[in-house]
Amino acid sequence: MSYICPLCNGLVVPEQACPHCLQGLSECGKLDDYTGPYSPYELQACSDMTDETKSICNHLMYCHHCQTSLLLPVSLWDLSGNE
Repeated sequence: MSYICPLCNGLVVPEQACPHCLQGLSECGKLDDYTGPYSPYELQACSDMTDETKSICNHLMYCHHCQTSLLLPVSLWDLSGNE
């Protein structure tokens, strides 16, 4: 199966509000970009990931108003065409 993240590929624009102050959140990229180049492989090798976990791309969101950061789990799109 072939999966892509719609947010990484610019196919969707995140329009999330901060849960604390309700201001707009800025998308700061994939969490994997902040944890290092080998961390995705280490995580996969060290834990039994479920199919649900494998179909998620976590993105870091940040509120410039109240300095809150949070993770936004983005569901990957299946490009294999099997529906």
